[in-house]
Amino acid sequence: MLRTALPSLDELLAAHALTGADEEPFPNDGWSGALLTRLTRGDERFILKRDSVAADWIARATRDGPILREAWFASGGPELPAPARAPYLGVASDGEEFGLLMPDLSGVLFDWSAPIDAASLDRVLDTLRALHREPPPDDPGAPWCPLRERVLLISRPALERPGPARDAVADRILPGWDAFDRVAPHDARDLVASLSREPAPLLDALRRRPQRFLHGDLKLANAGIAADGRVELVDWQMVMVGPVELELGWFLAANVATLPLAADEVLARYDPAADLALAWIVGLILRGWRKGYDAEAGLVHPSGMSAADDLALWSRRAVAAARGL
Repeated sequence: MLRTALPSLDELLAAHALTGADEEPFPNDGWSGALLTRLTRGDERFILKRDSVAADWIARATRDGPILREAWFASGGPELPAPARAPYLGVASDGEEFGLLMPDLSGVLFDWSAPIDAASLDRVLDTLRALHREPPPDDPGAPWCPLRERVLLISRPALERPGPARDAVADRILPGWDAFDRVAPHDARDLVASLSREPAPLLDALRRRPQRFLHGDLKLANAGIAADGRVELVDWQMVMVGPVELELGWFLAANVATLPLAADEVLARYDPAADLALAWIVGLILRGWRKGYDAEAGLVHPSGMSAADDLALWSRRAVAAARGL
């Protein structure tokens, strides 16, 4: 799976003149279990991500390992089309733990809690289109994130049955699914419950769509525009081959607190001619819990749409899309 053997962490740090460098915890909003620290060399700062199957619940829930998917990608995965860039400087392995070295992109990556402007959104959409134009890489040994596990990662059944998701995040997300069940229209609630229990109709429909190269977890906090205009994309833990509807459904639903436009307007900017109806179902299954929280809290999103109206929009579109399953 790896083209060359990985160096040890000591060897990787030595290769970048970081042996003995000052190292401090790096605050971040990640919740997979990976450990991030900041290293300093003179005026330069770096981020070291330490991760393993044992530490990372997402790795276990998506059948990752024994070589972590992100370590594989960072050490020799597919070349990205411009303007996308994966800013890895090197990868190390110490037994079952992997280290990924990157520049410190503080101030480059988008703030997950702050709205972005329309020009930045368009640059990110340009990057998505470039990725999605790529044919799936011809690599039969690639450890792509599996479709079923990605779609159902934080569904109610995944959080209620014994397993990595329940142990790690059930207490945080299940109350959101309870809120969704209280405030979502009945037909949307029934649709999400049905497909979360038995996703075969949705998965079959997604597999019939053109298969493309996907980042897999494109929260805007995982993206930023560098000084040279390239778009930095980090956290390739769920890199995969799949339909663009999966990427877009997650992108739209996960970034609602950051996007300056409503979800249907963003889809139109991505491709006004494409039939992307399945994205509405995917987004609701992946992020309906957060929409339930936000609607009950009476939030208004940066697009100007209330969270209640946003949930109603997603519910209508998802139910309509499901008629074609």
